[in-house]
Amino acid sequence: MLRGASTILMVVAVLAVVGFMWWLDRKAGSLDSQVAPVLEETVQNVDLDGAALAADPAAAVGETGYLRSVAVAQRLGRGTFTLQLDGIQYPVLLSSDLIQMDTQVYGGDMVTVYGHVFTLNDSIRSVWVDQEAVDSEYASAIPASPSFIMADSLSFN
Repeated sequence: MLRGASTILMVVAVLAVVGFMWWLDRKAGSLDSQVAPVLEETVQNVDLDGAALAADPAAAVGETGYLRSVAVAQRLGRGTFTLQLDGIQYPVLLSSDLIQMDTQVYGGDMVTVYGHVFTLNDSIRSVWVDQEAVDSEYASAIPASPSFIMADSLSFN
């Protein structure tokens, strides 16, 4: 009799485990349907207006988007350069990922930049020089713009 009871207990245990696994699978399936709409939400690719950025650089602070097919005016160091925008030079700081990939940008290159526009002030300019994003001999060449683009991606045209 003891032998029959242990067999019944084993069958009940197996059924309990199978039932629990089935319940977990059903719950995981319901999570997929709840998460999918959130994952489908995408950020719109916005083009920044180079002429508007040149005319009023402070107005673009907080925007994220692309500046497409713009000429590089000058390389300032391993992590910074300036763009030629409607007669002014506009500063760009490469993200740490781009710097680590040893992205090289030189005057005359045509680039498309994707990034976020931040406020630029004297403290930030000093940090760029201190952290060697700007070569010390080019510190005075950093434009007096009230904003800059932090480039998350960069492609050459």
